[in-house]
Amino acid sequence: MMTKEQSLQILRELIDNVEKADTDDFFDLAQIAGLNPLKDFSEANLSGIDLRSKNMSHADLIGANLVGANLININLTEANLISANLTNATLISAILTGAKLISANLTAAVLMSAALDNANLIEVTLVSANLSQADIRRTNLLGARLEGANLSGANLNHSDLRRVSLMDADLSGASLYGTDLSSADLRNAILTDADFAGTRVERTRFSQISELSREMRRDLKQRGAIFEG
Repeated sequence: MMTKEQSLQILRELIDNVEKADTDDFFDLAQIAGLNPLKDFSEANLSGIDLRSKNMSHADLIGANLVGANLININLTEANLISANLTNATLISAILTGAKLISANLTAAVLMSAALDNANLIEVTLVSANLSQADIRRTNLLGARLEGANLSGANLNHSDLRRVSLMDADLSGASLYGTDLSSADLRNAILTDADFAGTRVERTRFSQISELSREMRRDLKQRGAIFEG
C-alpha cells in the first residue's frame, strides 16, 4: 500500500514534469500528467485556456471553470457542461450539438455562428452573449436568461423558449418558426424582421413600442400575446 509520502512524491514529480514540458498544448500536458482530457477535468480550473479547434466531443466538463477560454471552432458535441462557468469565453463557430449546458453561465460569451442545435440549455445564463447567426434549432432554453443578448439572424426554429427572459435582446432577422415563446419576456427587444410564423406566444410579453407592424401586433394579440407600456 502506497504511503502518504510516496503519493506526495509522485504528485511532485507529475507537477515538475508538467512545468518542464516544452509545450502548452492541453492534450499533451494532460498526457504527461497521466490524465484523460475528456474525463478528468470536471470541476477543474481551466480559466483562460486555449482549446481552439480541439475535439472535445462527449467531454465531461461538469462545473468546470472556463472563464475567458478560447474555444473557437472547438467540437463539444454532446459534451457535459452542466453548471460550467463560461463567462467571457469565445466560442465562435463552436460545435455544441446535443451538449448539456443546464445552469451554465455564459454571460458575455461570444457564440457567433455556433452550432447549438438539440442542446439542453435549461436555465442557462446568456446575458449580453453574442449568438448572432447561431444555429439554435430544437434547443431547450426553458427558463434561460438572455437579457441584452445578440440573437440577430439566429435560427431558433422549433426551440423551447418558455419563460425565457429576452428583455433588451436583439432578435432582428431571427427565425422563430415553430418556437414556443409562451410566458417569455420580450419587452424592449429589437424585433426588426423577426419571423414569428407558427410561434406560440401565449402570455408572451412585448413592448407597445416594439417595431412590429399593426397587422403583426393584431395577429400576436389574437394568439395570446400581451403588449405592455
